Amino acid sequence: MNLIATPSSARSIKVGSTFVFIASIAAVMASLSTQSPTAAESVAGPEREGARSMLGLDVMCVGALPGVPLSLCFVPGTSAEEVNQVTQGLVAQWAQDLAERPAGEGDGGAAYYLGTRWALGGSSAQGAPVSLTWSMPADGLSVSDGLAGGAASPNNLNATFVTKFGSLEAGKSLIRQVFARWSELSGVTYIETADDNAAWGAAGSTTRGEIRIVGRTFGSTGVLAYTYYPNNGDMVFVTSNSNYWSTANNNRYFRNVCSHEHGHGLGIAHVCPDNGTKLMEPFITTAFDGPQPDDIRAVQRDYGDRNEPNDTVATASGVLAASGTTSVTNQAIDDNSDVDYFKFTATSGSTLSASLTPQGPSSYLSGPQNADGSCSAGTAVLPLAVHNLVLSVYTGTNTTPIIVRDVTAAGGYESISNLVLPTTGQYEIKVSSTLLTDDTQSYALVTSIVQAPVVVGDVDGNGRVDGADLGFILAVWGPVNCGSVYDITGDCIVDGADLGVLLSNWT
Repeated sequence: MNLIATPSSARSIKVGSTFVFIASIAAVMASLSTQSPTAAESVAGPEREGARSMLGLDVMCVGALPGVPLSLCFVPGTSAEEVNQVTQGLVAQWAQDLAERPAGEGDGGAAYYLGTRWALGGSSAQGAPVSLTWSMPADGLSVSDGLAGGAASPNNLNATFVTKFGSLEAGKSLIRQVFARWSELSGVTYIETADDNAAWGAAGSTTRGEIRIVGRTFGSTGVLAYTYYPNNGDMVFVTSNSNYWSTANNNRYFRNVCSHEHGHGLGIAHVCPDNGTKLMEPFITTAFDGPQPDDIRAVQRDYGDRNEPNDTVATASGVLAASGTTSVTNQAIDDNSDVDYFKFTATSGSTLSASLTPQGPSSYLSGPQNADGSCSAGTAVLPLAVHNLVLSVYTGTNTTPIIVRDVTAAGGYESISNLVLPTTGQYEIKVSSTLLTDDTQSYALVTSIVQAPVVVGDVDGNGRVDGADLGFILAVWGPVNCGSVYDITGDCIVDGADLGVLLSNWT
C-alpha cells in the first residue's frame, strides 16, 4: 500500500465543540465504511494506469477529516477495513487532544492554521511574496509520530539520501530543484540554512529553517510522506517505504512526491477531478514533472509571481534587457487590483516591440475534493480569459502613457510594433486588466528593444543637437560634476572644447 499523508485545511473546531467533532468524524467514518476495493479501483482503473503513472504512483487520498490536520491518501484497491484502521487512530488521537486541551488554547495544535498561506512579518496579504528558510536536521533527532501518536523515531533522512541517491548532496539537490521550480513560478523564495537540531516541532528561527525536512521509519505503514500547513511546512519522509526511490527521469517519483507535499506546505489543498493534469490532484502521477497550470495559478494567487512586488513605477521590475529580446513567462495578475510594471532604459529614437499573451490551456475542469475522499467532477475554468489584459508604455514618472494597447477581448493577446521612443531615459511597461475579476491570470511578456546610436552633443536626449542643447551648455559653463551629461568631453568642465563638439554635430 502506498500512502501520502498531508495536513488538512479543515475548519477548526473549538474545545466546546467536541460533540460536533465526534459527530463529524462518525459521518466521515460511515462514508468510508461503504467503500469497497472495487469502488476504489474504479476511480483510476487499470486502463489509465500506464498513461498516468510511469512508475506506478497512483495514490488515492481521503479528504479532510474534520478537526484532524492530516488528509490520508491510499492506493486504489485499499480495503475499507484498512482505511478505517489508519484513520480511526488519528480520530482517537485528535479527539483526545481536543478533550484534554484547556479552554482557550485552540483546537488544531500547532500543526495548522485557518489561513491558506504563510504569514511572516508583513507578508501575510494575498499576493504578497514571501521568503522561506529551510533546513535538514542531523540524523538522530527524535521525530514524533505525526500519524497515530505512536513512539518517536530518530531522523535518518541524511543516511537514506546517501544509500538511495549516492550522497547527501545528491538528495539535497533534488529538494533544491523542487523549491527552485516553485520559486520560478511564484513570489516564494527559499534560503537553505543550517539546522541547530532543536527538538522536532520547534518553530523556525535564525538557527533553523521555517521548513524542516526529516525522515523516519514507520514500521509497516504505507505512508510516503506528510507535511504540515503554514505557518509550519515541516516535511516528514517515510524512509521505510521503498516505493519512491526510483532514479528514473531524474528521480521524478521522489521530486513529484516532494513537490506535491510542499504544495500543501504552501497552503494549497487537493484539487479535482482526478484526470492527471494537476500536481495537487489526490492522485499523484509521474506523467508530468512538477507544478502544472492550475498549481501555478494557485501559488500565484497566494504569493504573486517571481517579480513581485512590482505594482508601482518605483518598484518596477528590471528584468527587461535594454537591448535585444527578453521573454518573461509565468507572470500573473493575481487579483482584481494587481498591476505589474517592468522598466528599461533607452536612447531617443530607439524602437520597442512587445507582446502580451495569456498563458495556460484553453480550458480545464477544477473543483474541491469531497469529504469522503472522492473527487468532485469540477467545473470548467477558462484560464486564458480570466482578465482582459492591457499593455501600456510610460516614460519616466509621467502618469500619461505614450501608448495603450487594448484591442482584443479577454483571452486575446496585445502587441506593440516598432514604437519609436521619443527621449533618452527610463521607460516602463505596465500590464493591467480592464476587468475586476478576483482571480489569477497567468501571462507572458516578450519585448524587443533596438537601441538608437547615441547622438554626441544631444544633452537633452531628444535625438537632435540644436539650440536647446546649446542653451544648456552655456547655462552651466565652467566646472561641473564629473560625469555630467553636459560635460561632453569628460574633463569635468564645460568649456570651448565641449562647445566645439556640440557644434560639429549640429543637426
